[in-house]
Amino acid sequence: MVADAGGAATGPPDSGRVSADLDGARAEISGRVSADLREARAADSGRVLAFLREARASSRQERRKNSAYVVYLVALFAVFWAAPLLAAAARTGSRGDWHGETARQVTATLPWSAPTLLALVLLLTARNAAWRGPVRVDLPTLHWLLPLPIARGPLLLPRLRAAVLRSALVGPVVGAVLGYVLYVAGAGGPVPLAVAGAWAGLVTGLTGVGAGVLVERWGYGRSFWVCCLAVAVGVGVLPLWSGPWGWAVQPLLAAAGHGEPGEAWAAGAGLSAVCAAGALVVAWRSAPLIPVAELRSRATLASQVTASLFALDLRQTRAAVRGPRRGRARVRLPMPRRRWLLVPWRDATGLLRAPGRLVWGALWAAVAVWLCGLVQDAGRGQVALSALVLGAGYLAAAQLVEPARLESDDHRRAAGLPYTFGALALWHAVVPGALLLLGTGAGALALGTPGHFALLGSVPVLVGGALVSAYRGAMPVEVLIGGETPMGNTGPLQAVLWYGRGVVGAVALAAPCLLLTVRQGTVGVAHLACLLLAGAVMLGWSRRTARRLHGTRGRRTLGAVRHRLLTLLG
Repeated sequence: MVADAGGAATGPPDSGRVSADLDGARAEISGRVSADLREARAADSGRVLAFLREARASSRQERRKNSAYVVYLVALFAVFWAAPLLAAAARTGSRGDWHGETARQVTATLPWSAPTLLALVLLLTARNAAWRGPVRVDLPTLHWLLPLPIARGPLLLPRLRAAVLRSALVGPVVGAVLGYVLYVAGAGGPVPLAVAGAWAGLVTGLTGVGAGVLVERWGYGRSFWVCCLAVAVGVGVLPLWSGPWGWAVQPLLAAAGHGEPGEAWAAGAGLSAVCAAGALVVAWRSAPLIPVAELRSRATLASQVTASLFALDLRQTRAAVRGPRRGRARVRLPMPRRRWLLVPWRDATGLLRAPGRLVWGALWAAVAVWLCGLVQDAGRGQVALSALVLGAGYLAAAQLVEPARLESDDHRRAAGLPYTFGALALWHAVVPGALLLLGTGAGALALGTPGHFALLGSVPVLVGGALVSAYRGAMPVEVLIGGETPMGNTGPLQAVLWYGRGVVGAVALAAPCLLLTVRQGTVGVAHLACLLLAGAVMLGWSRRTARRLHGTRGRRTLGAVRHRLLTLLG
């Protein structure tokens, strides 16, 4: 007990009140310290950014000159190439030269093909953000600036602003050109279609930037494939109103005469604008929160891809883009009991462990079957459309021969197999050939046109061409150097032929038989015999290419067998 001046006694202080006073004082001090730290960090960030602006003045001026040069080249291309082509297309469209059956089918399928195309653009943009992304920093900024205790917004938001500006410039141009192509095909007026196409390209590009920033912020994994599945279901069930891919094409469909009754296209345009604005707002808020590890991986991958492209090593570019595989459930088929099933078992297991290859192979096979049905009524475009059919089939085969491509990159994978590389190339054709035969055979039975049966007979040719590309190896230096001719250096042409020899050979051998079958309206024994002969030629070429890539493998195998026999015999 303690007596005060008036003689009254006071007890000990309340412990709860003291604790509350201490908590309040601690919170006040913490708030003041945090505010001081934020002010100091903002001041430090301002000084650092001011120093950077001054230090990077010369490099910034150099980038501006490079950008001006790029704009100059684009303007030259637009004036001397694009403008005459568009004018010729306008004259062709006014005369109705391209208003054939194929053009009518293209315009008739716009209500589902246009949303599908925009959905693919959005998904590919999000997939591209897994290794590149809209917000990209260079390696010096990554190593020297991001670890410092400064605000990250002023460093990352200008990159996002540049990505938004690029999308706002490129998207409308591409969309306007596609809308103009629809006018040439007889879908509607040129100005409404071009404006509607530009609007679709603008909102799709801006929405894609927002999706890319979200992938950078939260990573790329299982959620991306769940979104892909949701998008596919939405496009298949309700293509025009299931998402931004359908809202953005509403004005285009209205200009082409496929819009819904009333002013529904205006509602779609408004929804697409709101979606694009929302995506940009979310991207602007999420950009400063992107983890440093994600920025570091993307900067490293971008440098590796740039080096591979300068070296024209497309295989290393693809390996860098794919990156290291994360842990996942291992799919394993039962072990075969026959020796001749070993390589097909390995190929099937590898494809099951990379289901994306199977999906893309099925998609390209479906595209080939769909395009094959258009060849009959293509008129003067039969040759080009036949080449597109075989090109799509080649892409399907190229997705399915991935095990052979991996084996050609690392020959140690085949060290324990009792085959030469030439024989392995032929064994690697079994699984892709069987899968393509199933896909194209289903299309031929469902549609029953002679062209589809010719496509079915072209499967060995396409698989052989894909194996030729899989075993091509690294491009020799002499191919890139080329030779001097009166028309210029042959190096670029030789490089293009080196990389495209598989598809060029497959299309050149199979296209005549496909065209003859379509024009004659029947599949003869001679046609199938020619296709089988072409398939044998392409498979033999792939076997020769594999042996040339690892020419000493056969001798090494025989030498190893001989050494083992001598060891056993003492």
